[in-house]
Parts: sequence; structure tokens; C-alpha cells
Amino acid sequence: MVNESFKKSCEDMTKLIESCWDENNPDDGKTFDERLAEKTANLEGQDKLVMDQVIGW
Repeated sequence: MVNESFKKSCEDMTKLIESCWDENNPDDGKTFDERLAEKTANLEGQDKLVMDQVIGW
């Protein structure tokens, strides 16, 4: 059984990744990778653990 806080963290990190897609930021002049790096720079706790596993950093 999946821990509810882990599930929420996974869902939140999925939304964060989706928010970095180019089509969601058409005029900011940044790449997906730049947006993702900015949005993940200050993650902490479980969110950081989940994102580290997802992006392999």
C-alpha cells in the first residue's frame, strides 16, 4: 500500500514537471531544463527525494 504523503508528493512533482513544458511557457525564453532547474532548486524533504529519483540527479 502506498503512503498517502508519498502519493501526494509524486502527484505534486508531476504537476511541477508539467508546468515546465514549453507549451505552458511560450514566451519566457527559457528551455524546459532551465525551468525545471529553477523550480527544483529549493525542494526539500520528500519532494526532493521523489524528484531526485525521477530526474536521476
